[in-house]
Amino acid sequence: MRRILSLWIGIIGCGFIAFIFLFGPYLPNVDRDVTPHSYIVGPESNLDFILPPFPPSKEFPLGSDKKGRDIYSALIMGTRSTLTTVFTISLITFLLALPFGVAAAHVKFFRVLLQGWNYLFSRIPVFFYLVIISTIPFFILSPHRAFWMISFLVIFELGKVGEVVYKGVSLIQKETFYEAGIVSGSRVWGLWKRYYWPGCYPQWVAYFIQHLGSMLFLLGQLGIFGIFISQTFLQQIDGSYLIDNTALIWPMFLFDVLIDMDAYPWVPLFSSLMITLSMFSFVALGEGILEYHSRKYKGLLLPRKPFFSWRRTMKREALGQARNH
Repeated sequence: MRRILSLWIGIIGCGFIAFIFLFGPYLPNVDRDVTPHSYIVGPESNLDFILPPFPPSKEFPLGSDKKGRDIYSALIMGTRSTLTTVFTISLITFLLALPFGVAAAHVKFFRVLLQGWNYLFSRIPVFFYLVIISTIPFFILSPHRAFWMISFLVIFELGKVGEVVYKGVSLIQKETFYEAGIVSGSRVWGLWKRYYWPGCYPQWVAYFIQHLGSMLFLLGQLGIFGIFISQTFLQQIDGSYLIDNTALIWPMFLFDVLIDMDAYPWVPLFSSLMITLSMFSFVALGEGILEYHSRKYKGLLLPRKPFFSWRRTMKREALGQARNH
């Protein structure tokens, strides 16, 4: 385990993200309400008003967005909602894909259905499907937009994840010990308990963690185009309507990224950095888990004895030496 660099990078990165997730609101100088500021008073006089976005300063360590919200506080307070959204999408997808993939390995109907599902939704990147569907007026105006968006994400990802499950189960079915289980009369639940899960769970767990990173990247792409899971219409002074994000998530700072990178580069920069670091951590952890179990399967990792059993052995050796003397 010490020599698996990707595993350690993933553990450290995900540990940092988990720390912010749990204790972020209690860090110093964090505005839990992420209060917007219409202006701040400059250092010269009371008539020196500065309008947002504010550049990085003592009051705003990472600057502010166009609404005058502290980016430092928004990124920390938005960690929970961002990761909760990503985790919910991946968890629902895997809970549906596991029985779907196992069924496809046993029943021809589900195998054909899985192939057709992948053929329909894997020919074009999921991003383009979401762009097309999310801009339909019914889904834009729906009060249940978050439900619809998450449902579409699950539907589009279900075939790809189900294919991973199906391939893992198919490899187990080619092993000799699996045939012994069939001869002994094991049913689907017994096969799952004794063969499928023990043989495939490292790959599935690793893919689940990497799937979190891919979903986070997808949300970032959608944020660049102003497409969010939760959004609402706002009427402007001139009477026109503007789509505005209602959830406190990292991709909300990526809207108008081309304009902001030229005039206010701190607005999209730190949000992109958080998304990139999180994605890299998830991918590294998934790769590290696969590498660890691969080395363990090949016998390259020596199993360690439990700490208490090691202490008992030391005590027995010490007692034996005392008796000999």
